[in-house]
Amino acid sequence: MPKLKFPQSQQAASQVKKYLPGGVHYNFRYEGKDTIIPFNKGKGSRVWDLDNNEHLDLFCKFGALIVGHKNEEYNAKLINYINKVLSVDQCDLEERVCERIIHHVPSAEMVRFGLSGTEAIQNAIRLARAYAGKPKFIRFQGHYHGNADNIMGGKPTSSEYPVPVDYEGDFMGTDGRAPNILEEQSFLIPWNDIDVLEKLLLYRGDEIGVILMEPICINGGGIVPAPGYLEKVRELCDEYQIVLIFDEVITGFRVALGGAQSLLGVTPDITVFAKAMGGGALPMSAIVGKKEIMQLYTDSKVIHAGTFNGYPLGLAAVLATIELLENDPSCYERMGNYLMQIGQSLVDTAKSVGIPMVAQGVPGVLVFHSQGTQLIKAEGYDESTKLRDILITRVSRNYGIQFSPVSRFFSNLLMDDSDVSFFKERIGEVMADVARINELL
Repeated sequence: MPKLKFPQSQQAASQVKKYLPGGVHYNFRYEGKDTIIPFNKGKGSRVWDLDNNEHLDLFCKFGALIVGHKNEEYNAKLINYINKVLSVDQCDLEERVCERIIHHVPSAEMVRFGLSGTEAIQNAIRLARAYAGKPKFIRFQGHYHGNADNIMGGKPTSSEYPVPVDYEGDFMGTDGRAPNILEEQSFLIPWNDIDVLEKLLLYRGDEIGVILMEPICINGGGIVPAPGYLEKVRELCDEYQIVLIFDEVITGFRVALGGAQSLLGVTPDITVFAKAMGGGALPMSAIVGKKEIMQLYTDSKVIHAGTFNGYPLGLAAVLATIELLENDPSCYERMGNYLMQIGQSLVDTAKSVGIPMVAQGVPGVLVFHSQGTQLIKAEGYDESTKLRDILITRVSRNYGIQFSPVSRFFSNLLMDDSDVSFFKERIGEVMADVARINELL
């Protein structure tokens, strides 16, 4: 399989840089060195660029696109609803959508809607602080919760007093951050280490009102919780009167209708959903949680606002997604099986040319690492491995395989055997190319 050529795609990408900073819509594109490929057609798991090259979409818009491209049933539901009503404050879908979410999600007793994960996380922290009556929150190394000033990047100053601070070379660092906001609001500690958490709570528990985490650390490398870890965190939150928030922006609706919490058996006080809950076509997020906490919105003690909160077409997208997943009982097993086949092919092919490789995570979302053993700590994801992984994602694009930055890959409802075959036909050339580049480095 020869490398693809992108003359028209690259010309279009070059032109748009006149108007769009960097030619992209977000900054996590590795110093602007990525090949920018615009697409204008999609079907199932495939997308076509402006030169009519066919690509396998394992990116799925950071995992948001769970329904697949040109899903006719999903599209028909949205078209039907947009022809009914366009933009109103309240519509006839609210009760049905909330009821379905509450039915499936263990932590959901009440629901509020928004648009983005970043926005929903910030509102969830505000709500949790108000309920707990304590100002600070704990977050974990390698977990990502959006691009707000108070929650992105940093490293702990010390193990004894683990407040996060900016540092040179931080991939999540940014100019213009509000001064001292990281250290004033939060603590940053390793995940999956209960001793560190217990020690921090022993000395600082009276300041801490919130613990925020991904229940499965996808952003930190596809790391699952250690046996008993989440259960102990839940106990400590109850003991210290701390609100536990699960960030299920990635895992929600993607790994199960009830989110990762329904698989792991640990129920947080508040959960944030986004990405896949709207199917992938429209932005939607949600804050769900215990009634006694969510009731603070009813009492107007906590503000939650937004022009497009609960907009009709977004609710139609959520309902359509839930119905598609409900009506296809084997979908999670099927999506997971296809993705595991792709992951195994990646590992086997890499090893055949001398590149160490693992694929880890959960069915529905996997993360690859060019190292010999699975990553068990997010802080162990060293820069050299990360750079090798980025190289693989870049080279893959030249052969029509679209991974998600840094090295995640996702399945969708329309994925089938032909997608696995497409991957297997092309990954050999990708890895041979990567091996040649590695020899020159």
